[in-house]
Amino acid sequence: MTGEPARPVTYQRVEQLAARVLWLDRYRRMLAISSAAIVAPILIARVAEVLGAEWPQIHATVLSVMLGVIVWWIIEVGLVYLTARWETEHDHLVRDRGLPRAVLRKPRVR
Repeated sequence: MTGEPARPVTYQRVEQLAARVLWLDRYRRMLAISSAAIVAPILIARVAEVLGAEWPQIHATVLSVMLGVIVWWIIEVGLVYLTARWETEHDHLVRDRGLPRAVLRKPRVR
C-alpha cells in the first residue's frame, strides 16, 4: 500500500455528495411520507381485494393503517441507507490519506 487514494479525489464529486446528503437530510421525512401516501393506497386496495367482503370494516381499516406505516418505514430506512452510503463515500474522499495504514508486528522471540 502506498497510502494514496485508489482514485483521484475530484472536488466536484465531493461537493456533489455533500449537496446530496444535505438535501436528503432536509427532505427525507417529507419524501418518505409522500412516497408512502402514494404507494400505500395501491397496496391497501390489493389487500382489500384479498380480504374480501366478509372481513369486518374495523379490521380492514386497522390493517390498512398498519400497512401504510410499514410502507412509510421501509421507504424511510431505504433513504437513510442511501444517505449513509453517500456520507461514507464523502468521508473516504475527504479524509487525508497521506500516511499508510499502521501495521502492528509481534516482537521476535530469541
